[in-house]
Amino acid sequence: MLVEHTTPCARSIGNLYLIPGFNLVDDKRWDHLTAKGSKWAKPIAGLIKEGILKIEDARKKLTIAMVEKTYDVTLLESWEADASNKGPLRGAIKKQLKAMEVEDVI
Repeated sequence: MLVEHTTPCARSIGNLYLIPGFNLVDDKRWDHLTAKGSKWAKPIAGLIKEGILKIEDARKKLTIAMVEKTYDVTLLESWEADASNKGPLRGAIKKQLKAMEVEDVI
């Protein structure tokens, strides 16, 4: 599943670390955190209600807007490796990966 963290700061929820933008989260891990009786269920529900966290199905059609909100290099690389992402979408992925590169400063 994709979890969009809409604030410009990183956030940890238990052992889950979210950076701004879209984050790929294992469904079982998310279910464990949000299960009834979990100490994280109520805080997560509050973050979702406030719009700080947004939940998306990982199978949802990828859009350029989603790519532009993603700062997770591993996730971007997995989208780049997917042959079904073509045309302007592939260009947006490459552009975002380029923006994430760190230049050597000597």
